[in-house]
Amino acid sequence: MNHTNRRASLGIIMIVIGILFLLDNLHVIDFSIPRYLFTWQMILVVIGIFQFATGNQRGGVILISLGVIFWIPDYFDISFRQYWPVFLIAIGLSFFFKSRTGKLRQNTDSDQIDHLAVLGGTNQTINSKKFAGGKITSIFGGVELDLRQSSLEEGQAMIDCFVTFGAVKLFVPDDWVVNYEATTVFGGYKDKRAHKPTEYFGNVLTVKGLVLFGGVELIS
Repeated sequence: MNHTNRRASLGIIMIVIGILFLLDNLHVIDFSIPRYLFTWQMILVVIGIFQFATGNQRGGVILISLGVIFWIPDYFDISFRQYWPVFLIAIGLSFFFKSRTGKLRQNTDSDQIDHLAVLGGTNQTINSKKFAGGKITSIFGGVELDLRQSSLEEGQAMIDCFVTFGAVKLFVPDDWVVNYEATTVFGGYKDKRAHKPTEYFGNVLTVKGLVLFGGVELIS
């Protein structure tokens, strides 16, 4: 599913849910949901399923897992003293994913990125002269990507971001045009560069994806 279809699908889902709640408040229909389906843990699971279905399998699995991990103690007779090793396992899995995808490197001349930050942060400088974009997944974590020493392949590149309860900082040259096209829900986007070119010449970087309870910043 491409970015346009993903945004349209998310919009349709939100519209339908809003209409159902509105009709229930107006006593037109009886629309009620079990309490366990309206929790922040279930929101994580739903977002994870949506991400998995739209191509971000890794981010989707992580979100679903976190939702289930935080949901279990509320509905089973388990104390935190019994349950705390699960959090240790989750942190260990995040380090495993980082090591598998090379996220611990600080500098690289790779032409594409595939960043993952879960319950932690990553920091990387790209030196590629043919940077083609890639993916950034930030879940309860932060990503800092320095592109000031790089150039874009054929003058254009796209970064697909999935940010939830996290932050992404992109350090980009002042002469780059940046198109921010990500769907942002309860999040924010700031371009803190002193110079913000708008004409489409030279390098054009497009930022797409989903930013939920998180933020994306551009810094020169």
